[in-house]
Amino acid sequence: MGFLLALFLQYPANLYGQIGGGLKAEPVSAKLDTARHPSISFRVSDAQGTSLDLKDIDGLKFTIAAIKEETNGATQCQNYILNQVTGGEFVFNGETRKPVLDQTLQPSFDKGGTLTKLKPGLFQYTFKTALPATYDRNATHVIGGELTRANSRHAVNFVFEFVPSGASVKVRRAVVNTQSCNSCHDPLQAHSGVRREVGYCALCHTPQLTDPETGESLDFKVFVHKIHRGKMLPTVRAGQPFLIVGENQRVSDYSRVRYPQALASDGNYKELRNCLACHSAARGDHWKRFPSAAACTSCHNQVDLATGKNHKLGPAADGTCIGCHAPDGPEFGPSIAGAHTYPGNSEQLPGLVFDILKIVDSEPGKNPSATYRIRNKKGEPVDAAKLPNLRLVIAWPTTDYKVSVEEDARKARQIEPGTYFYRFNYAIPVDASGSGAIGLQGFALVDVKKPNGELFKGQRDVGINVVKYFSITDKEPVPRRKAVKIENCNVCHLRLATHGEARNNTEFCVMCHHAAQTDGDKRKAVNGPEPAENVHYKRLIHRIHTGADAGEPFIVYGGTPAKPGPVDFSDVRFPGDRRNCVKCHVPGANEPPLPAGLLPTLVPQSDGSTRAIQPIASACIACHTKPSAAAHTTQ
Repeated sequence: MGFLLALFLQYPANLYGQIGGGLKAEPVSAKLDTARHPSISFRVSDAQGTSLDLKDIDGLKFTIAAIKEETNGATQCQNYILNQVTGGEFVFNGETRKPVLDQTLQPSFDKGGTLTKLKPGLFQYTFKTALPATYDRNATHVIGGELTRANSRHAVNFVFEFVPSGASVKVRRAVVNTQSCNSCHDPLQAHSGVRREVGYCALCHTPQLTDPETGESLDFKVFVHKIHRGKMLPTVRAGQPFLIVGENQRVSDYSRVRYPQALASDGNYKELRNCLACHSAARGDHWKRFPSAAACTSCHNQVDLATGKNHKLGPAADGTCIGCHAPDGPEFGPSIAGAHTYPGNSEQLPGLVFDILKIVDSEPGKNPSATYRIRNKKGEPVDAAKLPNLRLVIAWPTTDYKVSVEEDARKARQIEPGTYFYRFNYAIPVDASGSGAIGLQGFALVDVKKPNGELFKGQRDVGINVVKYFSITDKEPVPRRKAVKIENCNVCHLRLATHGEARNNTEFCVMCHHAAQTDGDKRKAVNGPEPAENVHYKRLIHRIHTGADAGEPFIVYGGTPAKPGPVDFSDVRFPGDRRNCVKCHVPGANEPPLPAGLLPTLVPQSDGSTRAIQPIASACIACHTKPSAAAHTTQ
């Protein structure tokens, strides 16, 4: 009996403009003949389930691996099909480099097997490769398949698990799943876009796979950990790039990768320890139950467990990590889960919970007043005067903000413990109309204790921003349109938190990032070059996510008021497909016709003038930066 782990991958027709077609593949059964040649039966159809013939398929590959189970229960794949490859010279940054290895064996695909049509839509592939006589017939074996159609526009991967002896499958390796990857990658695809299922990828990206040019391990757990740590790999920070040489000697430099859960906008890396972002599969606890030298030193690649370099307890043999590093334990302790606790997520933090209860005196010509409440997670009142940061922001009009003012809310009058009344110094102009909004941000500083008594001093305990709307001349308050949702941001970012982590709600962010907002003040503070950069929210976010694909620099002066400076987003590589607008947007909110009252984005020019970019064009050319696209928007 086999166990189906297949997924049917295709680009959605409504997203990518494809008409009909599609591709599905479903493995049915697998077996070994008397000469130990594996075979697999599978069904193939189009997206509607209509059977396809061989002439409809333009690419087909198969490989096979066994799941090797260690004595401690840990598992890894061992591929049976190994090809010898030769390392070659490659060029990086204009320098020709020699390969680290002259030759190495790498997992590959079966070649020369037999494909038989059993009946319409049902086929059998028999491998030319025979398993060795010493193979373990009681081990779980995995056959991986890759099919493409329409010049690889449609691709599907599947994996099928079986035990050659006929026993039921009991040992599986599902450390990560494709669904977790696709939360950000939208969809995951590699090797010209035809490798999309992590179970399939892992059949070749085993401990057997090494890049001969650089000597880097391409074992899935090592390779993927190192890619995601990217710029923050200890060796990269020490000046050694993380390179992989691929097909046609193309060099991939992963030293510039910014993990989206790691970087706050002030340039400080905050979170690299959310293991469950990827490890949420059925056996998603594998990462903490079976620590290994390969997995741990992929992120902590300044550590050499063989010599003990940078390891507090000195040399440690692989497989012995669990002796000190138990799966679970107190936060910040030696356990795997404990050591991967980010201090900002500590259970010791009391928490801040904001609520704006009432807004009065918001008519034209008046100074608005807000009544707000601050509690901790237990519902206990918090003393606003003792917080290092507590700011109220007022902005109007909600049709599209053009004015925002920030004031220190710690100066509020206390009504009762935890409840405060604040009157703005800012007065609503006499000619103002429509509705406005008031938002609240702030954080406390808390010392968080490790099990050994050491402290993380001054950890920020940040409250989630709240926004409340008020009427200026409208009969009832009219909220600002919601074009994006913070929940969508946090699918990739986990907890989007910028400006010292104090701003963490897109509904709040747009209040300051309005159509006329620039980074001019922070540029001037450090004598940065002119002109200033416009940071209207839609322009800023589209430009950041376009990153390296823009083909031009995008540098914004940000940071804290005490330490402003340039933040270069020019090397950002968006992990998904930017054409999938609903990845971020509320469905329909980004599509024309846009609501009335939206303002043009005001972009400072080098001659001192200001260019007004109309609302639709502003979003479009933030991604489509080529002159031809810009010219199109002005026609």
